[in-house]
Amino acid sequence: MKAQAVRKGLVEKIPVPERMFFFRSCVASNKYPGIETGAVDALKILGVEMVETDDQTCCGGFVTFANVAAPTASMPAVARNLSLAEERDLDVCVVCNGCWTFLNEFAHFMNGNQEVKKAINMMLGMMGRSFKGTSGVYHVAELFYRLKDCLTEKVAGSRPLKGLRVATHYGCHYLNSGKYTAIDDPFYPTFIEELVEIMGGTNVWYEANRECCGTGFSQVINNKEVSYDHTEMKLDSLQAVDPDFTVVICPYCFTQLDRMQQQLHYRRGKEYDLPVVHISQLVGLALGVPTKRLAFDAHMGGRAKLGQVLKHFD
Repeated sequence: MKAQAVRKGLVEKIPVPERMFFFRSCVASNKYPGIETGAVDALKILGVEMVETDDQTCCGGFVTFANVAAPTASMPAVARNLSLAEERDLDVCVVCNGCWTFLNEFAHFMNGNQEVKKAINMMLGMMGRSFKGTSGVYHVAELFYRLKDCLTEKVAGSRPLKGLRVATHYGCHYLNSGKYTAIDDPFYPTFIEELVEIMGGTNVWYEANRECCGTGFSQVINNKEVSYDHTEMKLDSLQAVDPDFTVVICPYCFTQLDRMQQQLHYRRGKEYDLPVVHISQLVGLALGVPTKRLAFDAHMGGRAKLGQVLKHFD
Protein backbone atom coordinates (compact mmCIF):
# COMPACT_ATOMS: atom_id res chain seq x y z
CA MET A 1 0.00 0.00 0.00
CA LYS A 2 2.86 2.38 0.83
CA ALA A 3 4.47 1.71 -2.59
CA GLN A 4 1.16 2.39 -4.34
CA ALA A 5 0.77 5.67 -2.46
CA VAL A 6 4.30 6.73 -3.41
CA ARG A 7 3.66 5.91 -7.08
CA LYS A 8 0.35 7.78 -7.03
CA GLY A 9 2.11 10.88 -5.70
CA LEU A 10 4.84 10.68 -8.35
CA VAL A 11 2.35 10.13 -11.16
CA GLU A 12 0.31 13.14 -10.10
CA LYS A 13 3.41 15.33 -10.46
CA ILE A 14 3.46 14.65 -14.20
CA PRO A 15 1.62 17.49 -15.95
CA VAL A 16 -1.20 16.84 -18.40
CA PRO A 17 -0.90 19.82 -20.74
CA GLU A 18 -2.70 20.25 -24.04
CA ARG A 19 0.67 20.54 -25.81
CA MET A 20 4.18 19.15 -25.22
CA PHE A 21 7.49 19.40 -27.04
CA PHE A 22 8.15 16.09 -28.80
CA PHE A 23 11.83 15.13 -28.64
CA ARG A 24 12.62 12.78 -31.48
CA SER A 25 14.95 9.82 -31.02
CA CYS A 26 17.80 9.17 -33.47
CA VAL A 27 17.29 5.40 -33.29
CA ALA A 28 13.52 5.57 -33.58
CA SER A 29 13.59 8.06 -36.45
CA ASN A 30 16.11 6.07 -38.46
CA LYS A 31 15.14 2.47 -37.64
CA TYR A 32 11.58 2.33 -36.29
CA PRO A 33 9.59 5.42 -37.34
CA GLY A 34 6.39 3.79 -36.11
CA ILE A 35 7.55 4.47 -32.55
CA GLU A 36 7.28 8.20 -33.13
CA THR A 37 4.19 8.29 -35.31
CA GLY A 38 2.53 5.92 -32.86
CA ALA A 39 3.36 8.21 -29.94
CA VAL A 40 2.16 11.36 -31.73
CA ASP A 41 -1.09 9.76 -32.94
CA ALA A 42 -1.89 7.96 -29.68
CA LEU A 43 -1.27 11.04 -27.56
CA LYS A 44 -3.42 13.14 -29.87
CA ILE A 45 -6.30 10.69 -29.31
CA LEU A 46 -5.65 11.03 -25.56
CA GLY A 47 -5.82 14.83 -25.82
CA VAL A 48 -2.17 15.92 -25.95
CA GLU A 49 -0.68 17.57 -29.06
CA MET A 50 3.00 17.02 -29.79
CA VAL A 51 4.98 20.03 -31.06
CA GLU A 52 8.08 19.28 -33.17
CA THR A 53 10.88 21.27 -34.77
CA ASP A 54 13.63 20.48 -37.25
CA ASP A 55 16.00 22.56 -35.09
CA GLN A 56 16.35 19.65 -32.66
CA THR A 57 19.53 17.59 -32.73
CA CYS A 58 20.51 14.23 -31.20
CA CYS A 59 20.52 14.27 -27.39
CA GLY A 60 24.21 13.28 -27.50
CA GLY A 61 23.70 10.33 -25.19
CA PHE A 62 25.14 7.61 -27.36
CA VAL A 63 28.57 9.19 -27.86
CA THR A 64 28.79 9.90 -24.14
CA PHE A 65 27.59 6.52 -22.85
CA ALA A 66 29.89 4.75 -25.34
CA ASN A 67 32.84 6.82 -24.07
CA VAL A 68 33.35 8.47 -27.45
CA ALA A 69 32.97 11.98 -26.01
CA ALA A 70 33.24 13.48 -22.54
CA PRO A 71 30.01 14.62 -20.87
CA THR A 72 31.18 18.22 -21.02
CA ALA A 73 31.28 18.00 -24.81
CA SER A 74 27.62 16.97 -24.98
CA MET A 75 26.22 19.25 -22.28
CA PRO A 76 25.84 22.34 -24.53
CA ALA A 77 23.84 20.23 -27.00
CA VAL A 78 21.49 19.13 -24.19
CA ALA A 79 21.04 22.73 -23.07
CA ARG A 80 20.38 23.90 -26.63
CA ASN A 81 17.80 21.15 -27.22
CA LEU A 82 15.98 21.95 -23.98
CA SER A 83 16.01 25.65 -24.84
CA LEU A 84 13.85 24.82 -27.86
CA ALA A 85 11.14 23.59 -25.50
CA GLU A 86 11.66 26.42 -23.06
CA GLU A 87 11.15 29.11 -25.69
CA ARG A 88 7.76 27.52 -26.42
CA ASP A 89 6.99 27.24 -22.69
CA LEU A 90 6.51 23.48 -23.04
CA ASP A 91 7.57 20.36 -21.17
CA VAL A 92 9.35 17.61 -23.12
CA CYS A 93 8.09 14.16 -24.09
CA VAL A 94 10.64 11.51 -25.13
CA VAL A 95 10.22 7.95 -26.49
CA CYS A 96 13.73 6.73 -25.62
CA ASN A 97 15.25 5.65 -22.29
CA GLY A 98 18.59 7.12 -23.36
CA CYS A 99 17.12 10.52 -24.21
CA TRP A 100 15.10 10.42 -20.99
CA THR A 101 18.19 9.68 -18.90
CA PHE A 102 20.52 12.05 -20.68
CA LEU A 103 18.25 15.10 -20.82
CA ASN A 104 17.12 14.60 -17.22
CA GLU A 105 20.58 13.96 -15.80
CA PHE A 106 22.29 16.88 -17.52
CA ALA A 107 19.44 19.30 -16.85
CA HIS A 108 19.60 18.33 -13.17
CA PHE A 109 23.38 18.73 -13.12
CA MET A 110 23.33 22.14 -14.83
CA ASN A 111 20.54 23.43 -12.60
CA GLY A 112 22.51 22.34 -9.53
CA ASN A 113 25.82 23.86 -10.66
CA GLN A 114 25.46 27.54 -11.41
CA GLU A 115 29.02 28.01 -12.62
CA VAL A 116 28.56 25.22 -15.16
CA LYS A 117 25.20 26.64 -16.19
CA LYS A 118 26.78 30.06 -16.64
CA ALA A 119 29.55 28.62 -18.85
CA ILE A 120 27.03 26.68 -20.94
CA ASN A 121 24.91 29.78 -21.41
CA MET A 122 27.96 31.76 -22.51
CA MET A 123 28.32 29.29 -25.38
CA LEU A 124 24.60 29.26 -26.16
CA GLY A 125 24.64 33.05 -26.18
CA MET A 126 26.81 32.93 -29.29
CA MET A 127 23.81 31.43 -31.12
CA GLY A 128 21.24 33.65 -29.48
CA ARG A 129 19.98 31.01 -27.05
CA SER A 130 19.95 30.37 -23.31
CA PHE A 131 19.15 27.49 -20.98
CA LYS A 132 16.86 28.28 -18.05
CA GLY A 133 16.08 24.80 -16.77
CA THR A 134 12.32 25.31 -16.70
CA SER A 135 11.09 22.43 -18.89
CA GLY A 136 10.40 19.00 -17.41
CA VAL A 137 11.39 15.85 -19.34
CA TYR A 138 8.91 12.95 -19.32
CA HIS A 139 8.96 9.49 -20.86
CA VAL A 140 6.03 8.71 -23.16
CA ALA A 141 5.42 5.46 -21.25
CA GLU A 142 4.91 7.43 -18.05
CA LEU A 143 2.72 9.92 -19.88
CA PHE A 144 0.51 7.06 -21.06
CA TYR A 145 0.23 5.92 -17.46
CA ARG A 146 -0.62 9.45 -16.33
CA LEU A 147 -3.41 9.37 -18.92
CA LYS A 148 -4.57 5.88 -17.98
CA ASP A 149 -8.06 7.04 -17.00
CA CYS A 150 -8.54 8.48 -20.49
CA LEU A 151 -7.02 5.35 -22.02
CA THR A 152 -9.36 3.16 -19.96
CA GLU A 153 -12.33 5.19 -21.20
CA LYS A 154 -11.21 4.95 -24.83
CA VAL A 155 -10.85 1.16 -24.76
CA ALA A 156 -13.78 0.42 -22.43
CA GLY A 157 -15.86 -2.46 -23.71
CA SER A 158 -13.60 -3.32 -26.64
CA ARG A 159 -10.44 -4.15 -24.62
CA PRO A 160 -8.59 -4.48 -27.95
CA LEU A 161 -5.65 -6.56 -26.69
CA LYS A 162 -7.93 -9.28 -25.33
CA GLY A 163 -6.52 -12.69 -26.15
CA LEU A 164 -2.96 -11.42 -26.63
CA ARG A 165 -0.11 -12.53 -24.37
CA VAL A 166 2.38 -9.72 -23.72
CA ALA A 167 5.88 -9.85 -22.21
CA THR A 168 7.45 -6.63 -20.93
CA HIS A 169 10.96 -5.19 -20.96
CA TYR A 170 11.81 -1.87 -19.28
CA GLY A 171 15.52 -1.46 -20.05
CA CYS A 172 18.50 -0.63 -17.87
CA HIS A 173 18.13 3.14 -18.11
CA TYR A 174 14.74 2.84 -16.49
CA LEU A 175 15.55 0.00 -14.12
CA ASN A 176 17.89 0.59 -11.17
CA SER A 177 17.96 4.32 -11.80
CA GLY A 178 15.54 6.24 -9.62
CA LYS A 179 15.64 9.19 -11.98
CA TYR A 180 13.91 12.43 -11.19
CA THR A 181 10.67 11.66 -13.02
CA ALA A 182 10.56 7.87 -12.48
CA ILE A 183 7.06 6.98 -11.33
CA ASP A 184 7.67 3.46 -10.06
CA ASP A 185 9.99 1.23 -8.07
CA PRO A 186 13.18 1.48 -10.17
CA PHE A 187 14.15 -2.10 -9.26
CA TYR A 188 10.78 -3.65 -10.04
CA PRO A 189 8.38 -1.37 -11.93
CA THR A 190 4.96 -2.71 -12.91
CA PHE A 191 3.18 0.20 -14.54
CA ILE A 192 3.60 -1.16 -18.10
CA GLU A 193 1.95 -4.41 -16.98
CA GLU A 194 -0.94 -2.33 -15.67
CA LEU A 195 -1.30 -0.57 -19.03
CA VAL A 196 -1.35 -3.95 -20.78
CA GLU A 197 -4.17 -5.10 -18.51
CA ILE A 198 -6.14 -1.89 -19.09
CA MET A 199 -6.03 -2.60 -22.82
CA GLY A 200 -7.17 -6.19 -22.31
CA GLY A 201 -3.88 -8.04 -22.73
CA THR A 202 -2.51 -10.81 -20.53
CA ASN A 203 0.94 -10.27 -18.99
CA VAL A 204 3.37 -13.15 -19.41
CA TRP A 205 6.21 -13.59 -16.92
CA TYR A 206 9.59 -14.90 -18.12
CA GLU A 207 12.74 -15.62 -16.15
CA ALA A 208 14.91 -12.85 -17.66
CA ASN A 209 12.15 -10.24 -17.36
CA ARG A 210 14.27 -7.56 -15.67
CA GLU A 211 17.57 -8.41 -17.37
CA CYS A 212 19.43 -6.07 -19.75
CA CYS A 213 18.72 -6.51 -23.47
CA GLY A 214 22.44 -6.92 -24.11
CA THR A 215 23.14 -3.58 -25.80
CA GLY A 216 25.09 -2.07 -22.94
CA PHE A 217 25.86 0.84 -25.30
CA SER A 218 29.63 0.33 -25.50
CA GLN A 219 29.30 -3.47 -25.25
CA VAL A 220 27.38 -3.84 -28.50
CA ILE A 221 30.16 -1.86 -30.23
CA ASN A 222 33.32 -2.85 -28.39
CA ASN A 223 32.54 -6.28 -26.93
CA LYS A 224 30.13 -7.93 -29.33
CA GLU A 225 30.46 -11.51 -28.08
CA VAL A 226 29.41 -10.47 -24.56
CA SER A 227 26.50 -8.60 -26.10
CA TYR A 228 25.49 -11.63 -28.19
CA ASP A 229 25.67 -13.94 -25.15
CA HIS A 230 23.45 -11.74 -23.04
CA THR A 231 20.88 -11.13 -25.77
CA GLU A 232 20.77 -14.84 -26.56
CA MET A 233 19.95 -15.54 -22.91
CA LYS A 234 17.22 -12.90 -22.97
CA LEU A 235 15.68 -14.17 -26.21
CA ASP A 236 15.84 -17.80 -25.04
CA SER A 237 13.91 -16.82 -21.93
CA LEU A 238 11.28 -15.05 -24.04
CA GLN A 239 11.05 -17.90 -26.52
CA ALA A 240 10.30 -20.29 -23.65
CA VAL A 241 7.02 -18.49 -22.87
CA ASP A 242 6.20 -17.64 -26.51
CA PRO A 243 4.49 -14.21 -26.12
CA ASP A 244 2.48 -12.61 -28.92
CA PHE A 245 4.34 -9.35 -28.30
CA THR A 246 7.36 -8.25 -26.30
CA VAL A 247 6.74 -4.61 -25.43
CA VAL A 248 9.70 -2.29 -24.79
CA ILE A 249 9.97 1.39 -23.89
CA CYS A 250 13.38 2.07 -25.47
CA PRO A 251 14.40 2.10 -29.17
CA TYR A 252 17.89 0.76 -28.32
CA CYS A 253 16.38 -2.23 -26.53
CA PHE A 254 14.00 -2.56 -29.47
CA THR A 255 16.89 -2.74 -31.93
CA GLN A 256 18.76 -5.32 -29.88
CA LEU A 257 15.82 -7.65 -29.23
CA ASP A 258 14.45 -7.28 -32.76
CA ARG A 259 17.46 -7.31 -35.07
CA MET A 260 19.65 -9.60 -32.98
CA GLN A 261 17.22 -12.45 -33.69
CA GLN A 262 18.51 -12.48 -37.27
CA GLN A 263 22.13 -12.02 -36.18
CA LEU A 264 21.94 -14.97 -33.78
CA HIS A 265 20.37 -17.09 -36.51
CA TYR A 266 23.29 -16.40 -38.86
CA ARG A 267 26.02 -16.62 -36.21
CA ARG A 268 24.75 -19.35 -33.89
CA GLY A 269 21.95 -21.12 -35.73
CA LYS A 270 19.28 -19.96 -33.28
CA GLU A 271 15.63 -19.81 -34.35
CA TYR A 272 13.42 -17.07 -32.91
CA ASP A 273 9.97 -15.79 -33.84
CA LEU A 274 9.44 -12.99 -31.32
CA PRO A 275 7.61 -9.81 -32.40
CA VAL A 276 8.92 -6.74 -30.55
CA VAL A 277 6.89 -3.52 -30.27
CA HIS A 278 7.34 -0.20 -28.50
CA ILE A 279 4.78 0.89 -25.93
CA SER A 280 3.67 3.73 -28.23
CA GLN A 281 2.91 1.21 -30.99
CA LEU A 282 1.01 -1.04 -28.59
CA VAL A 283 -1.09 1.83 -27.25
CA GLY A 284 -1.54 3.06 -30.82
CA LEU A 285 -2.91 -0.33 -31.84
CA ALA A 286 -5.31 -0.33 -28.92
CA LEU A 287 -6.56 3.15 -29.80
CA GLY A 288 -7.13 2.31 -33.45
CA VAL A 289 -4.12 4.04 -35.02
CA PRO A 290 -3.78 2.54 -38.55
CA THR A 291 -1.12 -0.18 -38.68
CA LYS A 292 0.52 1.62 -41.62
CA ARG A 293 1.22 4.60 -39.34
CA LEU A 294 2.89 2.22 -36.89
CA ALA A 295 5.39 1.09 -39.56
CA PHE A 296 5.58 -2.60 -38.68
CA ASP A 297 7.32 -3.25 -42.00
CA ALA A 298 10.49 -1.88 -40.37
CA HIS A 299 10.55 -4.78 -37.89
CA MET A 300 12.90 -7.69 -38.61
CA GLY A 301 12.34 -10.22 -35.82
CA GLY A 302 9.24 -12.36 -35.44
CA ARG A 303 7.84 -11.55 -38.87
CA ALA A 304 5.74 -14.72 -39.17
CA LYS A 305 4.06 -14.32 -35.81
CA LEU A 306 3.75 -10.53 -36.19
CA GLY A 307 1.69 -11.00 -39.34
CA GLN A 308 -0.66 -13.36 -37.51
CA VAL A 309 -1.00 -11.11 -34.47
CA LEU A 310 -1.77 -8.03 -36.57
CA LYS A 311 -4.77 -9.85 -38.06
CA HIS A 312 -6.24 -9.41 -34.59
CA PHE A 313 -6.58 -5.71 -35.40
CA ASP A 314 -7.96 -5.93 -38.94
